[in-house]
Amino acid sequence: MEAIQPVVDFIVTYIFNQPFILLGLIALLGLVLQRKPFQDVVTGTLKTGIGYLILSQGTSILSGIVMPISDILNKIFNIEATAPGMGTDPFAAEWASTIALIMVVGFVVNLILARFTPFKYVYLTVHQTYYITFVYLALAVEVIANPSVPMFIIVGGIMLGVYCTLSPALVQPFMRKVTGTDELAYGHTTSFGAIAGALVGKLFKSHEQETSEDLHIPDKLTFLKDITVSTAIVMTLLYVIGVSLAGPAWVEENMSGGTAAYLYAITQGVQFGVGITIVLTGVSMMVAEITEAFKGISEKLVPNAVPALDCPIVFNFAPTAVMIGFLSCLATVILCVVIFGAVGFYSLTPPVITCFFGGGPAGVFGNSTGGWRGAILAGVVAGLLLSFGQALTVGCLPTTIADFARWSNDFDYSVFTWPFQQIFRLFG
Repeated sequence: MEAIQPVVDFIVTYIFNQPFILLGLIALLGLVLQRKPFQDVVTGTLKTGIGYLILSQGTSILSGIVMPISDILNKIFNIEATAPGMGTDPFAAEWASTIALIMVVGFVVNLILARFTPFKYVYLTVHQTYYITFVYLALAVEVIANPSVPMFIIVGGIMLGVYCTLSPALVQPFMRKVTGTDELAYGHTTSFGAIAGALVGKLFKSHEQETSEDLHIPDKLTFLKDITVSTAIVMTLLYVIGVSLAGPAWVEENMSGGTAAYLYAITQGVQFGVGITIVLTGVSMMVAEITEAFKGISEKLVPNAVPALDCPIVFNFAPTAVMIGFLSCLATVILCVVIFGAVGFYSLTPPVITCFFGGGPAGVFGNSTGGWRGAILAGVVAGLLLSFGQALTVGCLPTTIADFARWSNDFDYSVFTWPFQQIFRLFG
């Protein structure tokens, strides 16, 4: 184990922790296998990596704007976001090597399964493999006394590889409905929410053609069809309302760094429009290049291989549905905050960032099967899954990373934490 650790550390540090390098290398391999001209190889490789970096810059902006809304809501509802356990950072430091090895084994298992089984999906959203490994490892640590690290690595790697292969496969029938093609797959830990969104959207299948992107808007409001403009307006309104309810003085003291509270709200809202525009630009560039380059891999190494990519790849197909899903998801979570508190069930911390990156895609999938009505219902269901999922996950991780579960609880681990922990108990 110690002999291969430097190799693993290099792979994790320079490839798995730098997705733009991994995607660039995959594009390079695919283009070389197609015997593309040198200039096309250089262009395709760099534009794939740059496209991802543009996307990641956009998502960082969006995350930085969405996250403070949780603090504002916590203030409004007087929620103390405390959690027991050792905490995210100490747990990550203690188990860093194990997580890294599980990720490497999982990627290899994914490639083997994609090569030799009917499930041809190669999971390229490597930062999501880190988070799901992180959560399920914590689940196992909670219930298995004197754990065997080699066993964790072997079993965890196999489980991760199976997940990375089957998760996109399960979403693909619905992904095909969204994209109209089989050239792209959905590789994100919100896949269960996407499936749930598509299924509940079918309740409005008779209205499937009434897509969110074709909503009738009066001529004087047609500017709302521009996703940059509409998202900036929506988020500005959301921030202004939040600032008003939380109190401008509190916002200036705790969040805006002294900037006038309402100026802070307007700036945040407009920057959200900037972020979503950057995301859509990066997605377009990355998808165009990786799908072309991936043909070499699907022809030479893994027949019919399909790249499974980050959740923003669906944003371009129905950007209005993204906002519908996000807002209906957030509204549902806020309602759950009130109801949970009133009945004494659980002190819910609004996971606003997951509402956007989980509820938004759910809205896209719901829209594909039930039009704008399906997008709304998909967001509502996503909000319920996130709310009850957080309560379950925090309860399952009392001595490890309950704090992580409060702010990041994607569907694929929050919904299944309790069932999987019961399975782990059989080996404890």
